[in-house]
Order: sequence, then C-alpha cells, then structure tokens
Amino acid sequence: MADSARNAPEHQHQPPAGHAAAVQRALSVFGPTSRQEPLEWTGESPLAPELARFYREVGPEWIEIDTAGLPFLFFPLERLWDEQAGYRWNRRTGAQLVDWNEEWTVVAKQGSDPFILDGLTGRILTAPGDDGWEDRLADPEPTFESIGEMALALAATGIAWARWDDPFDERWSLRRQTTDSVVEALESVLGSHARAAAVARKFGYYAAV
Repeated sequence: MADSARNAPEHQHQPPAGHAAAVQRALSVFGPTSRQEPLEWTGESPLAPELARFYREVGPEWIEIDTAGLPFLFFPLERLWDEQAGYRWNRRTGAQLVDWNEEWTVVAKQGSDPFILDGLTGRILTAPGDDGWEDRLADPEPTFESIGEMALALAATGIAWARWDDPFDERWSLRRQTTDSVVEALESVLGSHARAAAVARKFGYYAAV
C-alpha cells in the first residue's frame, strides 16, 4: 500500500455530522450492527481509514438486503478479509490476481458482483455498465462517492423492493411500478434521476430509465 494511503489522516473523506447514525439506522432495518474495532480485521494489508471508521461508527454484522435477483450482503469486519477471495486472490490456488489493485477492498456483494472501496479516493467501484463482474470488459468504475452513500443506496433499494407483495407481472417480469419505486428511492439518496436509473440497472432493474 502506498504511504500516502497508509498515512492518510483520519479526517480524510470525512462524512457530514450525523451521517454515520443515519447509515446505521438504514442498515439496522435488515440486520444487526455493532461497534467493531480495527483489531478485528484479519487482513494482510492495512485497513483503509474509511473502512475502519465505517465499522466503528456503523458496524454491519451479517446483513442481507432482499432485492431483484440476488440479495445485497454485508459482512462483519472479522469476516471481511475472507470475502476478498476470488477477487484479490484465486480461490483454488491462493495466487494473487494481477488485475486487482492493492488499494481495493470488497466491502459488500450482490452475488458475485463486488462493491469495492478504493482506499485512495474513498469511492466505491463496481463493474462497468450493466453486465456484471464476470462479464466486464473494462476496469471497475466509480459508482458511489463513499461507503456510506453505497450503504444508504442499498438500504433504500431494499426498502423500496419490500413494499411490493407481488413485484412481478404474469410473465414474471418486473412490474414497471416496482422499478420506478426503486429508482425513486435511489434518487432520494443520490440526488440525480439519471444516476439513480444507472445504478438501478446495475442492481438488476434493467428497465430503469
């Protein structure tokens, strides 16, 4: 890890006052949260300051958020290093993968699609376009400005999804109203309709416009 990242001041990428409490409330709808300290990190590389702060102030444990397709998953800090397998290193051989940046940490997943914290910028990266991690043809792209914004977006999507007892039509396609409600929920977090629709498509709401 570069010295600039390892020695980054704790106030770098500092969220607004009260932001962590709002993120914790949003995630606690879906599972337990608790204060977790950096000593619980089992990784071979230093814990990014943003991630240390996130687990200290928000502290997701095992959290599962239902949505279209596979659920969003958060993990306790003591488990997070194990979740880097298949991204940072090959699951079968243990060899480090050459296309993985040392500053990246998988912080949540939807199926095999990772949400990646870039320790240098504090942003969250995802696979480019709508094709998913395994089918990507380019490097991951910035999707969220921070891990807190990502968590709020995932929670908002889960809440919008849960409103619908029957989100599918008779052909087992997502109803227009279901997709629209997810886009509206994401827009309330992200502040842009175009950005909300693009994120919704990444999440499996492919008709989002």
